[in-house]
Amino acid sequence: MPTLAFLALLLGFGFWILLPLTRKEDFRAAEYAVAGELTDLYALRDVAYDTLRDLEFDHSMGKMAEKDYEELKTRYQGEAAEILRQIETLETRLEGEVASSLRPGGKTPR
Repeated sequence: MPTLAFLALLLGFGFWILLPLTRKEDFRAAEYAVAGELTDLYALRDVAYDTLRDLEFDHSMGKMAEKDYEELKTRYQGEAAEILRQIETLETRLEGEVASSLRPGGKTPR
């Protein structure tokens, strides 16, 4: 009798452990890809802002020639503007996907 109880307990425990493997996935991989890309773009934006801040500091301390400062400032401002444009595009796309999934008749959020 104790052996039978042990086997029943073991089978129940095994079923409980394996149950998540049999269920359908509840997440949408595309949302995570966009969120990961946004995280990367936010990090690049912060790097560009830090670089611009460092350039300004070096220039104000007299460590950099005016010509070099203007050239690098223009370059990093352009990079920051492009990163901000990409962030805005992805945020708009993600907001549209979330809004469409919340509309009646659309997919329900999980």
